[in-house]
Amino acid sequence: MKAISLFITKAPNVISALFLALLIGGAANIHAQGYQVGGYFTTVSPQGEFSDNVTNNGYGGGGLFLKRIGPSPILIGLDAGGVVYGSDSHLEPISTTIPNLLVRVRTSNNILLAHFLTRIQSRKGGVRPYADGLIGLKHLFTRTTINSDFSSEPIAGITDLSDTSLSYGFGGGLQIPLVGGESGIMLDGNVRYLRGGRAEYLKKGSIRNVGGVAVFDVLSSRTDVVAFQIGVTFRF
Repeated sequence: MKAISLFITKAPNVISALFLALLIGGAANIHAQGYQVGGYFTTVSPQGEFSDNVTNNGYGGGGLFLKRIGPSPILIGLDAGGVVYGSDSHLEPISTTIPNLLVRVRTSNNILLAHFLTRIQSRKGGVRPYADGLIGLKHLFTRTTINSDFSSEPIAGITDLSDTSLSYGFGGGLQIPLVGGESGIMLDGNVRYLRGGRAEYLKKGSIRNVGGVAVFDVLSSRTDVVAFQIGVTFRF
């Protein structure tokens, strides 16, 4: 458990360092190596214990950066994204003494996902299937903000609850050329099963106003999900 806690604490810095190392290390010979950079829309479907508490899907997006290891079929890199799996928005008076001045209160339940990614994929061919292995983190947090109708910037905000768990899994997908044949712009779709450690979190309706006091109905479970992704990847 101590090893997992240390991993969770240090992983964001490690992920950033690896990402920079991949960029810097490959800058000098980018034309001699295989790279993939892409962005995608994603939906995640809760599984197992998680689906007992959260019955709706989450929606969001993300991106990836991969570098091929020499002439092998193996690529390594990073994949990161985020989804919202529930939100609420309503108007409230800014204070009891100014009931005619209303502000919008928004609460969103979110998951940030960051993974080291290893991909096995052929170097040749236009249409290329692939298999992925992933290990990283899921960061679940609920945030409430106050907004006015006159500005897109929040007046104030607070993170109501946050927790982080280990995340790991596997998946597979297919890249289909849109432009450029074996290289160029690819339509990229995949499915991933991501196991998640136990975490505490909130969902839509978990924050209640009881006599002017916010009461949190905190949930706890493993955080397994199936992620469906569709996007565009550039191979060069």
